[in-house]
Amino acid sequence: MNATEPLRRAARRWPDREALRDGTHGIGFGALNDRVNRLARHLVRVGVAPGDRVATFLPNSIPHVVAQQAILRSGAAWVGINRRLAPPEVAFMLEHAGVRIVLADGDGLAGAERVLDVTGGDATLERALAAESALPPPVAIGPSAIARLRYTSGTTGRPKAAVLTHGCALASLRNLLAELHEIGSEDTVAHVAPLTHASEALLAPAFWRGARSILCREFEPDAFRAMIARERVTMLFLVPTMIASLIERGQGEDVFRSLRTLVYGAAPIPDDVLTRALATLGPVLLQIYGLSECPFPITTLRKEDHLDPARRGSCGLPTALNEVEVLDADGRPLPAGEVGTIAVRGPQLMREYWQDPAATAAALVDGWLRTGDLGRLDDAGFLTLVDRSDDVIISGGFNVYPREVEVVLEAHPAVAEAAVVGIPHAKWGRGVAAWVVCKPSAAAHEEELIDFCRARLASYKKPLQVTFVPSLPKSSTGKLLRRELRTDSR
Repeated sequence: MNATEPLRRAARRWPDREALRDGTHGIGFGALNDRVNRLARHLVRVGVAPGDRVATFLPNSIPHVVAQQAILRSGAAWVGINRRLAPPEVAFMLEHAGVRIVLADGDGLAGAERVLDVTGGDATLERALAAESALPPPVAIGPSAIARLRYTSGTTGRPKAAVLTHGCALASLRNLLAELHEIGSEDTVAHVAPLTHASEALLAPAFWRGARSILCREFEPDAFRAMIARERVTMLFLVPTMIASLIERGQGEDVFRSLRTLVYGAAPIPDDVLTRALATLGPVLLQIYGLSECPFPITTLRKEDHLDPARRGSCGLPTALNEVEVLDADGRPLPAGEVGTIAVRGPQLMREYWQDPAATAAALVDGWLRTGDLGRLDDAGFLTLVDRSDDVIISGGFNVYPREVEVVLEAHPAVAEAAVVGIPHAKWGRGVAAWVVCKPSAAAHEEELIDFCRARLASYKKPLQVTFVPSLPKSSTGKLLRRELRTDSR
């Protein structure tokens, strides 16, 4: 088996069932599999060899899925490039990965040496694909073969590329099928977050169970709400900021009647957004924790756990194929309740960082991935994320976890979002600074928010300064870029 097995299986079992819908255009599992085979054979014919890196630069669309599956089936390694990235970021990935061909749309991609328009606009390519066999290419792909170079978000600097194998992808699928056990052939899964990132993880389970997937190119809350009702969407993945926008009008029963599972992750969710989402959508939320180096899911907070206020702040329990530990600075497991570095072991782990043996050695130790995230386990094994180890502020010898302060700030009725970083301090070494986005038509004062934190946190954790901004700097996947705030510190 390889990572394209879910599609091959679906094509044999449900050839005429609609697999994907892209706007007004749909394609069945059989036709989709044939198109994938033809493109995979063409890639082999033009010189793509096993292990070569082939990139996609496409919006969420049927051509995107065809391209991704064809790259994997040709034996090449997929490099999925998010179209929201800036040109220098794209150029870095193309050069760093040694990409041979980019599969894109008619706009192409500046800086790429060889681009194929796979959206149907290249008549020459379409004739070549029509002449190819609809059988899979004769390429042997084992579980240890590279399936993907997945770039980290680059929140602390230049992104690294996690090398993920076909075996890793299949282990992720097994875990997802266990956690999304209710998904079936009557389901409709919506993908609005980029398919180069977390939402792509839901494609394989949908294929395996014969569910239909709807591919959305952009997130516009009103249009997306209407699409959920029109298409009777039962499952989707959103990041927390999307959830907040989706429920802002308080619509519930009619618009979201069909929705049974809303998977979320990739960033912390403010408590008030979580509370409003449960009130608006009902018990449909399922949180998943994963990393570029160990794709979804490492842990899940299941729907029933969201109904327990004591569990909502956690990211749940480890999935069936993963082990999770919290380690001290010497790599020893810590007891429940103590904060340390989260480590993961299991078949989903990356093989290495591409062309970076030093970073690989630091991250993979004795079969465990040192994630760089800080967290704690409770007595029942539920994992709570505290922060990134790179973001901890040491003030006067005490550790301050930025997320802990952000949660308090976001509890203020005027605050929509908050971000906390360390700033130089003459006496304590480092101090706490906060950047705050206020809710529409709301306002707060610096001293008001500092006093609000002082009343709820140890004194050394309170912000020394608060800067009000219209928005916070974020990556293309919605992750907070603290490094940009550090450069802006007063």
